[in-house]
Amino acid sequence: MKKVTIAFLILTSCLFGTDFGTLATASPTGKYFKLGQDISSILKNYNISLKPINTGGSYENMDILNGSFVENQNTFFAIVQKDVISYYNYLQYSNKNVGILDKIPAILSLGIEQIHLITLDNTNYDYDKRKTFKVWCGDENGGACVTAKYIEKAYDFNFVYVNAKQENRFERLKDGTVDIVISVIESPAADFADIKGFKLIDLPTNFIMEDMYTHSVITKKDYPWISEDIHAFAVPRVLVTNLSDEKYNPIISNLTKILILNQPYMAKTFGNYWEKIDFSYTSFKKISPPAKEVISQSIAK
Repeated sequence: MKKVTIAFLILTSCLFGTDFGTLATASPTGKYFKLGQDISSILKNYNISLKPINTGGSYENMDILNGSFVENQNTFFAIVQKDVISYYNYLQYSNKNVGILDKIPAILSLGIEQIHLITLDNTNYDYDKRKTFKVWCGDENGGACVTAKYIEKAYDFNFVYVNAKQENRFERLKDGTVDIVISVIESPAADFADIKGFKLIDLPTNFIMEDMYTHSVITKKDYPWISEDIHAFAVPRVLVTNLSDEKYNPIISNLTKILILNQPYMAKTFGNYWEKIDFSYTSFKKISPPAKEVISQSIAK
């Protein structure tokens, strides 16, 4: 069945309050999938089905919403990193001369993830003079590597991307194979709780980073191994959709209303990370008009 046909069926189904299809997230053990489960649970209270599915992450999610058909999965929503949207749009322009911002707009901010730049504790790099670094950021099309590409551009760095298993990344730091480990994850991250002999890098701000990211702080309470609280840029994560046609406006509007109105309930039921999410954040290249209207109305109240 073609996706266009499925889209028509989901609209018909939604008029009866039943099926929103599936929500592309990421690893089943990660935060994106947990957020997807929370959203799915709250929608069930309104007799709406939206099933979270695990994927390879933000880049794959953009690919799915852009038409990469996934067998038996009617996927019309996804959670992605903000910078991955721009990166994916850039590649679409470069390769096909077609952008995707209007086709896959943002709906609602789902919080932030801190950019962790980890290096050996005894290193003191002069970032104005030294520009070449060996970095580990995971999979080439993974969210952390997309963020690394933005950092590389923002500071005129020359990154040499090192391929190593995730479980060996800190060993590669210690033996000199890697200079910096780059990870995009909400702080405090369990993976970094007990590491020793490392420190976090605080890069100076500039207009490229300011345009794409938000400011955050990683605290000594988050990681006892850091000597003091440190500034960190953070990547906004966002719920996006490919239901961009005006006929789907009621779906997007109602979904946005449900999530905003139920924020206190979700914080109490699922975790205080929902309380920390700023739904008023709308600094995306393209945001769905019905979603933006709902957000504006909620702010006005």
